[in-house]
Amino acid sequence: MDGVVSLLTDFGPGSVYVGQMHAVILRKSGGRVRVIDLSHQCPFANTEAAAYKLRRSFRHFPDGTVHVVVVDPGVGSERDILAAEAGGHTFVVPDNGVLGGILVGLDDVRVHRVTNRLLMNDFVSSTFHGRDVFAPVATHLAMGGKLEDVGPEVPPPPVAPMPRVEYGKIEGKVLVVDRFGNMITNIPREVMLELGDPGTLRVRIGAAFIDRLVQTFSDVDPGIALTYFGSGDHLEIAVNGGRAHELLGMGIGSKVVVERRPA
Repeated sequence: MDGVVSLLTDFGPGSVYVGQMHAVILRKSGGRVRVIDLSHQCPFANTEAAAYKLRRSFRHFPDGTVHVVVVDPGVGSERDILAAEAGGHTFVVPDNGVLGGILVGLDDVRVHRVTNRLLMNDFVSSTFHGRDVFAPVATHLAMGGKLEDVGPEVPPPPVAPMPRVEYGKIEGKVLVVDRFGNMITNIPREVMLELGDPGTLRVRIGAAFIDRLVQTFSDVDPGIALTYFGSGDHLEIAVNGGRAHELLGMGIGSKVVVERRPA
């Protein structure tokens, strides 16, 4: 094997688009690049959710892995395609804000704009750059190609802002609702700890106030809402034995506030 490529898209399960990207990488590499499907169920066109998923996943891959993100509502428009190196990994992404969300906390970032037509498929569809641009460019990089091969260097995009403590509270939002109905927020553990002892805090979402920050679901009775730090070390909202987004009537984009409980 020459390298590893990970794929993260919003194509959905069973999409032929996923298979076509695999096929391009197989053909271009002669079978020498391994492809890992990180997920093809990102919320549609949700670049923040895509950035979160990859930011919390890429370090589990071998150094040198090339990570491809095709959550690209601007495909075919004037938006650029970027290839970046940071943290020992390479990222090939649309220039739509997703890279700024991935790069949070990373230094020594190099970014190039993908313009080298020789690295792309012979035919480039205006609506499927994942197959015709992202996949072949990622294959080139995974097989040892240099970042500068893809095109000119450009300044790194601004890093996405994270929630922070302001006026004694943190305001965030739901990024992802997983298949269990748990709501994953954009509020990291370290930011919550800046607000104080987690045992003194409460979470507000919609009309609900949740005082229970626990280690695991079984720490509360069935049917009770709870909050906890999930595997991505972000605040999550769940219901023991239920689906939090249905019980609370909330979903992606819903406002989440963390504040101190009244004395």
